[in-house]
Amino acid sequence: MPRFFFDIQDQHRSSIDDMGIDCATLSAARDAAIDALPDVARDVLPDGDHHVITVSVRDAGDKIIFMASLTLKAGWLDQN
Repeated sequence: MPRFFFDIQDQHRSSIDDMGIDCATLSAARDAAIDALPDVARDVLPDGDHHVITVSVRDAGDKIIFMASLTLKAGWLDQN
């Protein structure tokens, strides 16, 4: 079963996955990346009114094969 590595980055920090996880298919690796985004967001938000979190998936050859991001944009609307 192929091993994939999930690196996480935002405006303030990055985390390089050196352990990886085994995924049976590319689709499973994609799903794992997307599933990770809300968990990461809960750990770092709220931290300002604009935040982008990105997960990059690398294969065993260190090639980035998939990216997913989650964006938070927050702001007050005109209260008049």
